[in-house]
Amino acid sequence: MKIITRDQLEQLFQIFQPKLDLTNIITIVDEDLEKVLHYFLILKEFGQEITAGSPFTTEQILYSQYYWYVYFKNQYFSKYGYDAGMDQQAFKLIEHIAYELNDEVNWDFLEQITNDLETGHEC
Repeated sequence: MKIITRDQLEQLFQIFQPKLDLTNIITIVDEDLEKVLHYFLILKEFGQEITAGSPFTTEQILYSQYYWYVYFKNQYFSKYGYDAGMDQQAFKLIEHIAYELNDEVNWDFLEQITNDLETGHEC
């Protein structure tokens, strides 16, 4: 399984950014961190449109959502401090992945994503 890369997301960002609803998100002063949050939101809000018009699979979209959210969360924690709500959101995202994949979750891959991001490895 491959995560959708930053370069690939940048292309998707150019397509979907005008339609992205940013009314209910936190305000972040850091432009790079804000961009990563937007990547996650694009995958979350437009996942079906992306799979319909690209070679990306539903599984890639879901695991990439998790990857880019955890990447955002870790960067946010290092800059602004811990936020329990963000950790809770990561667990809700795992529940969403399990639901969407009918409990056929690749737990080893999720663990690998988490471990890679904790050690600073980016896809």
